[in-house]
Amino acid sequence: MADSFPRQKARTRNFTLGAPRSFQFSEDGRRLVFLRSPGGADPDTGLWVYDVEARQERLVVDPRELISRATPETLSPEEQARRERARETAGGIVAYAIDRFARQAALVQAGRLFIADLESGGARELAVPTPVFDPRPDPTGRRVAFVHDRGLYVVDVRDGSVTRLAGEDDPAVSWGLAEFVAAEEMERIRGYWWSPDGEAILASRVDESAVEELWIAAPVDPAAPARSLRYPRAGTANARVEAHLVRLEPHQSTRVVWDEAAFPYLASAHWDQHGPMLVVQSRDQRSVRTLAVDPQTGRSTALAEQTDPDWIDLIPGLPRRLEDGRPVTLGAAGDASALLIDGQPVTAEDLEVKQVVGVDGQRVLLRAASRH
Repeated sequence: MADSFPRQKARTRNFTLGAPRSFQFSEDGRRLVFLRSPGGADPDTGLWVYDVEARQERLVVDPRELISRATPETLSPEEQARRERARETAGGIVAYAIDRFARQAALVQAGRLFIADLESGGARELAVPTPVFDPRPDPTGRRVAFVHDRGLYVVDVRDGSVTRLAGEDDPAVSWGLAEFVAAEEMERIRGYWWSPDGEAILASRVDESAVEELWIAAPVDPAAPARSLRYPRAGTANARVEAHLVRLEPHQSTRVVWDEAAFPYLASAHWDQHGPMLVVQSRDQRSVRTLAVDPQTGRSTALAEQTDPDWIDLIPGLPRRLEDGRPVTLGAAGDASALLIDGQPVTAEDLEVKQVVGVDGQRVLLRAASRH
């Protein structure tokens, strides 16, 4: 007898198991990396690679070969919150990050850090403090950065040496993490960005000492102690967010300077061949400014500004620049949200831009919806 529709929906995690997702291309376009579970009822997601030239796909990492099923999965509070926001229902490998040419991928299993070889297959564990959150290889693949215990670390892939780049003993201060407002309301789930040469990191520093502390109980486990949450209710104090340029050798940190009083929200960031970029926003969310940052001094310069009497909707994929340095931003074209190149709209008024998927040289790939 066939399962009922509700049972099928539950067993297949809303019909998502077995479907490929979380796609990432190598910079040269030769490899496509993605996640997929073996079948429609198997929740253990593996890491796959598709060879574009050969038109062949292969399983690179089977999560069951990394961690025994009997090993309890240890999730940091940050990872638990990330999975809740992403509505993640699968197990196994649910997130990863790659280097520039998709030769390696960093991933976490049971709170432990693994580096996967996307060329020959397999993965090995790196001995680092656990639990690990949000590991990301540098573009060259020499190092992997990660967050542990609210501090920002880096591990050398070749010799395994671990360095704490930034961190403080104050439990209200974190490095390399997105604060509640950014993660929950702005879809910024990350708090650091590698430089293209892998020699520096643009990292957020978050001070939540002024944010109201609430205690959240678990209805499904009444015996569990309530956990603390810094929650900025409307009208109360927000976290103070800074951005710092952290150079690895020699190890030094430079604070990025912008008008934090007028633009307290760090909405998003990016680092391209021209240098770091930030998108900052006012608290009333009616003004957004795109900034270029000098990687040596930390001084910022406005590239574009958008204002609206009611509300500005942020879209994923910004900030970006073309190969010649012209900024790619969002603005108004009539009543639509339009793509702007150096301040000039380049999309039709009957299109509503929803996402900038990527920038390749002088081309922009975007997702848009028709207004008709």
